[in-house]
Parts: sequence; C-alpha cells; structure tokens
Amino acid sequence: MTREQTRSSKAWYNALSRYYDVLVDPFQGRLRRRGIDRLGVSPGDRVLDVGCGTGRGVATLQNAVGSDGQVVGIDVAEQMCRLTRDRLDDEDPSAVVCGDALTLPFDTDSFDVVLASFTLELFEGDHRTTVLDEIRRVLIPRGRICVISPSTASKTISPLYTRLNDVFPTLVDSRPLDVSAVLAEAGFETTQTQIEWALVVPVELVVARCGSRT
Repeated sequence: MTREQTRSSKAWYNALSRYYDVLVDPFQGRLRRRGIDRLGVSPGDRVLDVGCGTGRGVATLQNAVGSDGQVVGIDVAEQMCRLTRDRLDDEDPSAVVCGDALTLPFDTDSFDVVLASFTLELFEGDHRTTVLDEIRRVLIPRGRICVISPSTASKTISPLYTRLNDVFPTLVDSRPLDVSAVLAEAGFETTQTQIEWALVVPVELVVARCGSRT
C-alpha cells in the first residue's frame, strides 16, 4: 500500500465504517474469534490489535486479559476508532489509537501479543515489511502474533475474487498472501497454521512467535 493508497483506503474505511459490522463482520468475525482462541491470551497480557476496525476484537481481547491486562486497538480510519470507543465505553483514552501501522506509536517491547486480522494483506511489498518490522519492535522477545489473511496457500482461490481485486482495488482491497512465508521472512517462527474459508476465499490463520532481534 503506497501513501496515496493509504489515503484512499482511509477514506474508504471511514465511509464504510457505519455499515462494516453488517456487511463485513459476518464473514470475518468467526475467523477473528478463532484466531484469538489460538493465540491463547491470558489474564494480565498486553495485547495490540492492529487494524482494529469497529472494535469487536478489542472487546473480546479485553475479556480475555481481564482487569490486570491491557488491550490497545489501532486503526488508520478515524470513524473506525470512534466506533471502537463507543463499543468499549472505556474511560481510558489509550485503549484506542488512531494511527498508521507503518509507524506504530508505541515503545519497544510494549506488548506480549499482537493480532492482525484482515490487515496485513492491505499492504504491499516494502510497506508490508515495514509493518512487520514495527510489530516485531513493539512485541517482547518471543511475543506472539496471530495473522489472519486471505491466503495463496490454497490452489483454489476464486478467479472471480482475483478479477474483482484487479477491477475494484478499493472495494476488494486485500491481496492474498502466503502468510507463513511472509512471517518467516520477517523473522517470526510459525507455531500454528490453518486454512479456513470466507465464502469462496481461502483464509490462513497463522500463530507465530517473534524471533530474536539483532
């Protein structure tokens, strides 16, 4: 995702925000919840939800970490952040951050766990590498990440989905990834991987650990 694409995507998700839970969450919510289950979040964990959308994942994670833990959601779209704050009804303003995953506004080693659900595939090439470098930076050594993304691991990706992606890059803005390979290249060690389906789209759920930083 280039800077211009980031601006276009931000505008698109701001416009989509009021309809997101009705149009998108029925297809993504089940997989997000499954990814959170696989992360094995514990009471007291510090968790970052990258691309938190309307905050459903943040709310689920808050229940998992309890009062001793911390969950922060970050999203580039202001309206998504507003809806997340409304959903959480949380007096802590730091629970929701409006910002760019290319430059995460958090200190090094700030989090035990990161969730990136239907987010990483929105970035291309060097920008995807930058996002993963930022995630590694804010994770503690051996911290855990779950990435949920449309996948190239299956040979049965719908030609219709691929064609729609080419013709309507804003509406269908996610490019399938070989998630395990992308994470390995970025210095993560995969511990679990599974292919699920969202309608005709294969989706990879990958849990990995942050390797040592040099």
